[in-house]
Amino acid sequence: MLEPHLTLTMALGEGPHWDGYQQRLHWVDILGGELHQLDPDTNQHQVWRFDEPLAYAVPNDKGGYLAAFRSGLWQLDDRGQKQHQLVEGPQNPDISWCNDGYCDAHGRLWIGTKNAEESEPTAALFSYQGDVRQHVDGVTISNGLAVSPDNRWLYFSDTPTHRIYRYPLDIDQGTLGQPELFADTRALALPGSPDGAAIDEAGHYWAAMYGGGVVVHFDEQGNVVETLPLLAPNPTKVAFGDSDLRTLYVTCARQGMEQTTLDQYPDAGSLFSMRVATPGLPDHRYRDTGGDTT
Repeated sequence: MLEPHLTLTMALGEGPHWDGYQQRLHWVDILGGELHQLDPDTNQHQVWRFDEPLAYAVPNDKGGYLAAFRSGLWQLDDRGQKQHQLVEGPQNPDISWCNDGYCDAHGRLWIGTKNAEESEPTAALFSYQGDVRQHVDGVTISNGLAVSPDNRWLYFSDTPTHRIYRYPLDIDQGTLGQPELFADTRALALPGSPDGAAIDEAGHYWAAMYGGGVVVHFDEQGNVVETLPLLAPNPTKVAFGDSDLRTLYVTCARQGMEQTTLDQYPDAGSLFSMRVATPGLPDHRYRDTGGDTT
């Protein structure tokens, strides 16, 4: 079972990313506009706060961070301070804004958006590596981004549909083929809705189930291997971390929870973890193919 690793009260914890260079875990509180960093060896925990919601942040191989804010993509310095905006959007923030993010093995950022009201299919999936390219439209809440160990498949879900898809990926060109259904979580009678995910070195897909209080471990064919409970109803995304990539970290949210529910789940909004048998795939830094970021 997943246990509290760091007690927090995040409104919408999201986007855990393990940086193997720093040996640090990074994640965000979207609604709090916070970037968190944790050294698991020393338990040193840092928080940088911003003036707007922050959906995802990933270390940049040229220094600092690439951060997806509601206003668009920004370059941050090593101290988590905004340096300059790289691109607006990629959509009108009154309609849709950045949500789930992932960097592939070429250092390309895949960033999905969500409808501002979480009710209409106005969002989309984009990639960014110096320029923005749109790949999928008609999305309500982008989630579940991950890439298979052989770089042949990109996984993606639109949370309200309860469906996880995988797209043939041309990793060199950064293009996607026609999707196939990987798992229908409603048909599988799984609790909650598919949120953020990660893949282990065996190619198994681990997905947080928002509203379901579990992380679901799927095999390569989309069969359920196990469900892992945590004492928080809204897990949001998972990441594999630590030096051996065998600690499963899970962020979660406490937004919209009634006080009676918060009393029942006092660790809602915390960072959870557990040890697992199979290591995860290494997370990748953003690789800037343009000029200097400083």
